[in-house]
Amino acid sequence: MEQQQRLSGHVLKEVFVDRGYRGIKEVKGTVVHSPKTFSKKITRYRQRQLRKGFSRRAAIEPKIGHLKNDHRLNRNYYKGITGDNINVMLAAAAMNFKRMMNIWKQHFLAPFFQLIQIFSSTLSPPKIYYSLIY
Repeated sequence: MEQQQRLSGHVLKEVFVDRGYRGIKEVKGTVVHSPKTFSKKITRYRQRQLRKGFSRRAAIEPKIGHLKNDHRLNRNYYKGITGDNINVMLAAAAMNFKRMMNIWKQHFLAPFFQLIQIFSSTLSPPKIYYSLIY
């Protein structure tokens, strides 16, 4: 959280962690929430807010896993803290580039492939059936 405060310049009010977190519940004015059963004192509205925060955090976990496995973030290939930053930026750029290429493929190349499919079906050679003789 110190790094987040240093980079963004503001203090977060709430932070959501996973069930494995065993630290303190408040750090420098930031409340740390971990998923657990809610007490009777918490209103339904607050419970929905907390669940939404936990689900947003859970949505990020698969992206981190894909960065580690698919974009070589499991090992740092550059030296020092600057190398760490470069490695993260290159992995994130590769992930974003792959995502944009898939979007372009769906939107721009789909009509082209449909035309190819139409022309290939009209120009296909006649089918020849062979009978097998035993």
